[in-house]
Order: sequence, then C-alpha cells, then structure tokens
Amino acid sequence: MPSPCRSFSRYVKLRAILLVVLSLAACRGGEQPAGEQLHFPDAPVILISIDTLRADHLAPFGGSGAVTPAIDALAGESVVFDNAWSHAPLTLPAHLSILTGRMPFEHGVRSNIGYAFDAARFPSVPGRFRQAGRPSGAAISAYVLRGSTGIGEAFDFYDDAIENQPGAPLGALQRSGFRTAAIAANWIEQNSQGPFFFMLHLFEPHAPYEAPERFAAGAATPYDGEIAAADAALGEFLGRLKRTGIYDRAVIVLLSDHGEGLGDHGEDEHGIFLYREALRVPLMVKLPGGERRGARVSDPVGIADVAPTLLALAGLEPVETPHARSLFASAEPGRSVYAETMYPRIHLGWSELRSLTSGALHYIEAPRAELYDYRSDPGERNNILAEQRREAAAFRERLAEIPVELAVPEAVDPEEAARLQALGYLGGVSSKATGSDLPDPKDAIGAIAEMKTAFAMAAGGRTGEAIAMLREIVARHPGLTDARSRLGMLLEETGDLPAAERVFQEALRAEPRLAHEYALSLASIYVKQGRLDDAQKHAELALRLNPATAHQTLTRIAIERGDLEAARQHAERVRAYPTHRLVGSVLLAEVTGMSGKFAEALALVEQTRREIEASGAPPVESLDYLRGDYLARMDRLEEAIPAFRSEIANFPRNPRGYIGLATVLRVRGDLNGARAAIAEMVRVNPGPESRRIARFTLEQLDDPEGAARWR
Repeated sequence: MPSPCRSFSRYVKLRAILLVVLSLAACRGGEQPAGEQLHFPDAPVILISIDTLRADHLAPFGGSGAVTPAIDALAGESVVFDNAWSHAPLTLPAHLSILTGRMPFEHGVRSNIGYAFDAARFPSVPGRFRQAGRPSGAAISAYVLRGSTGIGEAFDFYDDAIENQPGAPLGALQRSGFRTAAIAANWIEQNSQGPFFFMLHLFEPHAPYEAPERFAAGAATPYDGEIAAADAALGEFLGRLKRTGIYDRAVIVLLSDHGEGLGDHGEDEHGIFLYREALRVPLMVKLPGGERRGARVSDPVGIADVAPTLLALAGLEPVETPHARSLFASAEPGRSVYAETMYPRIHLGWSELRSLTSGALHYIEAPRAELYDYRSDPGERNNILAEQRREAAAFRERLAEIPVELAVPEAVDPEEAARLQALGYLGGVSSKATGSDLPDPKDAIGAIAEMKTAFAMAAGGRTGEAIAMLREIVARHPGLTDARSRLGMLLEETGDLPAAERVFQEALRAEPRLAHEYALSLASIYVKQGRLDDAQKHAELALRLNPATAHQTLTRIAIERGDLEAARQHAERVRAYPTHRLVGSVLLAEVTGMSGKFAEALALVEQTRREIEASGAPPVESLDYLRGDYLARMDRLEEAIPAFRSEIANFPRNPRGYIGLATVLRVRGDLNGARAAIAEMVRVNPGPESRRIARFTLEQLDDPEGAARWR
C-alpha cells in the first residue's frame, strides 16, 4: 500500500489546498516524504551551511538557549529533518560530503589539513550545474574552506578572501558572516535571471566564541551568542532574497557540517569524538512556494544525502553516491548513517573512531566500543553494549566492510613522496595500519586540557614553563601534533634552533601526511641558520597542499640569496591567492624597497593599508615596519616613528619594529630612547635570540656600552 506521503505526491496538482493540510499529519512519525515528482528545474538552489551548529540548541529541533528568529521562521516554511547526522566532525571533509554525496573514505579528504580534494575526479553539485550551463558560486567565512584545498575548482565563483595570519590557529581565521552574506546576496542578485547553485558558509558558532556584545548580552552561553550572530546574518541574507523575489521560487537548504562538544564528554570543541553532540546537525529544505512546509522526518539521514537531493530537485544528472540517497526518497528500513574521525589518529597519535547510526541506535567503534539508544538517552551517557551484544556485532560487521586505510604521500603524489624519501622522512610508514593498538581517545582526552594550559602559559610570557610542560606532554603523547608544533615554535622563538629542528624532524618522520606543515617550519629554521638549500628543499614539500605559504617562504629564501627577481616572482605568486594577497603585497613591497625604489615601495605599502581598511582585515605583520623604514630612508623621520610604534603595538613579538624605532631615535640623538626600545624588545621576547639581536643592533648603532648590557 502506498504511504500517505506517496499518495500526497500523486494528487498534489489536483488537490493542492487539501493535501497541504494532509501533509502536516501524513509526513510525520519517521516516514520519508516521497519525492519522485518533486522537480524544480527552473528554481535557484541555495545551500546555507552554518558551521559548528548543534541541533539541540535550536527551538525547531527541541532545543533552547539560542535566539534564532531567522532559523525558526525558515523551519516553519521547510521540511525539517529531526535526525540529520554528519559524517565527520571536521569542516572540510564534511562539506565535501555535502557537495559530492560521498563519504570521507570515498572522496579521500580525511582531515582539515594534509589532504587535497580532486574536483575533476569526484562529481559534485556545483560541477553538475556547470555541466548544465547553470552558474555556481560560493562565499565562505573560514580559511579552512579556502579554494586552494581543491574545493574551489568545483565552482565558477568562489570567494574565500580570508587573509591568512601566520601562527594563528586554523579556527581563528574567519570573517564576519554579515560580510560573507552580503557577498553571497550580491552574486545571487546578479545571476537571478535563471537557475543557479550557490553555497553560503557562515562560521560564527565556531570557537573562539566572541560574538558582538548585542548578541552576547542576552545569550545563555558565549556559544549561543555566536549562534545568535549567525542567525542575524542569515536574517539579513534571507531578507534580501525576499525583497528581490528570489526567496519564494528558490530551493533553500539550511544545515550544519557538524556540532560542538561543549564539554559534554570531555571535549570542548570537535574533531576527536563521535558522540551525538558532535554529529547531530540541523537540516531543513524549503521548496519553492513553501511546498510541503511543516513536514517533519524523524528517520536518521546523513548530510551526504543533500547532494543527490539537490540534483534530483534540479532535474540534473545524478552523481554516484553508494552511501547517500535523496532525502525525499521512500524510506529504507534498517539504513545506517556512517561517520568517522581520523583526527585523533593523524593529529594526536590516538585511535581513529568510526560510527554507524541506525534507527535509535548509535554504535561507536573504538578500542573500547560503545552503543547508545539516543532516543531514550539523548546525551549518550549509558553504554548499552553489554546488554545489546547482538546488535553491536551487527554494527561491527557492517563497519568491517568499510575501508579504514589512510593514504600516505606515496598514494597521493609521487613527486611529493620522492622528495620526502630523498630527505629521509618516509621510513616505515604503513597505510594499512589501524588504530587498534593506539590509545582510546576516551582515556587520553585529559592531555588536551594540559596542552591548552601550556599554550596559555606561553601566551602569558611564561615561555620556559610552557616548553617544559610541552616536552612532558609530547613524551607521553608523541603523536600530539599541536603540542609538538607549539613546542618547536617556542624553541625557535627562544633561539634554540637545533632543538626546534629536532622537534619538527621527529614530527615529520612520525606523520608524513602533515609534511607540508612541518616542512615549512623546518624551512623557517633553516633560513635563520643560513642553510638556504635545505630551506628550499623543505619549502618545496609544501607546494602542492600549501602553495601560498610555500611561495611566501621561497620569497624569503630568495631575498636571503640576494636574488631579487626570483623573490619578486614568488611574491607575485603569493599575491595571486586571495587568502594571502595582503601578505604577498607586503613581501612585494619589501623586495621593491630592496631594489632601491623606496617611493614605489612606499606607494605599495600605502595601497595595502587602504585594502586592509576597506576589507576590515586584521593588520599584516611587517607592513608598518616597512612603512616606517621607507619613510626614514626618505628622510621623513617624524612620520617613521609612529609607523614603527604601530608595528610594535600590533606585533610585539616581531623584533623589526623595535629595531626600526631604535634606529630612528638614535639618528635623532635620543640614545636613551633607542636603548629603551631594545630593552622592551627583550622584555616582551625573553631568550638568547632576543639578547643576540639586542647586542648586534646596539653595536651597529655605535653604542658599545649599551650592547655590553646584553652580552
């Protein structure tokens, strides 16, 4: 017998008014609303992803805390999927699953860094729109989704102009959702004459939770304040769509890529665990004219189901999706939704986790497996595996059919593998090893809190204590890449370059998948040691996965060699990436100044300053230093002083600002001022390297007495 929802779809043209009422009752209780006749080939398709958004903090999904009038209103006009699950609690792999309909083990991107997406190999929603002659675009709010990961190749238009800031955590590299939404609305209005696909990505709920005061003031938690900010940006965006008439005729999907731990199982953020708070996400589909508004679906679905759904609604050629299906297809009894996190294995040296959700049960494969009935135990506190061994065994058998292998560089890029092998970094790494003999993340999660404590010590100037604590953490958890990287950076900052080199070499040998990160750190150390050939070899290891930063390092190497033409070419390559345009402009200004073209270099600096002000981007290191340097060289000393002070204020750990200020003050006859500037540099950056720089600078300023203080 056909389901009520299937009957509804057969009669929709004849009995529209009556069946809209019937749909509110007939499509509840877990049945999928059948969608064989749901085709809107002329409709614009808009995908809205609000990063790191837990469903249980939203009223339409039974939650509370966040004030979200825009989301609430959209849910009222949509089909709402109460149990939508992510396939990975990581932004890049999850978004690729949304766009391709494939699991992470299929599209090959298993983490936010260390992997590149092959848009030519894996068909996607924007790719299918392009093939059909329909434009596709995206505006994203986080560096982690930058187009150079390969995702941008799938789109006709991809705005990812979030400036990289060296040393900043990946999650901190973001821009306001209001700005991204405005970019999206502008593109949509310019392409509204026909069907198109657009993806709008908002990042506000992601840590750090620093919502503007007007949203934070009335929020239950800082996280809820971030959700309110994202909702306000969404409200402005949808308001523009309504005013232009696009909203009513569009297919609009709102969802999130994953949730957030918020300490529920010992994880503050996401990426490590696969509990429901990290995987359950909001998902709603607004159809043109509000068709089927108010319908709800309780069966588990996956975010990968969005791709076949959108292509079916648009009447386009489907993509091959063995593990995904249209959200509007008939119900499939016993269907499972897969999820994984390889983050613990790649970045922490702990076991990976995988899970399956079917019906009311959620099975998590770990060194100590877990099984939960999330309907009776939504917080997943009561592991029922001992009482449900038969069900757990069935889940375990299904997971055994899914590949767990992680690609090492040999399987990704032969040229990169050859470079690693030549440098001695590929010995004994196996792609077939599993995490079964690695620590269970449940047992090791406390190390994350210790690591954050060490980071706070370093930020507070307690560098020696931080180094000692990080050494101890790395000894216990040698795979904890964040701790190892921070340890290496601190050793480099304090001038202990041999120790820093050993840390990064050990890290690279242990985890070649992150070669592009560690190799750039080693290249920086080698530049400081004057080992320019070694620096270049390591910088070139990052050219495929992190080309902008690799060319940035190669610019510095060329400068050190005195090859200004090569430096200029690399700087221009850096500028070509929207995420590094401002950094590239600063490098180009430096190279131009080294050629003796001070006026031209100063003009480029001023142009870059105007771009920063216009875009609202954060300051770029060395920009004000170069401004002060060129002003001083043009005998405009009084103007140079505030430029150097601005560099010091924005980047107190950059010695160049202090050196420039001390030099100008000494030229003006202010010896005490010059000494004070150098003393402040050492105070802010304690360690032998700062003392060496202080001594050398004062010697060059003809102040042997001042220099002697730092011997």
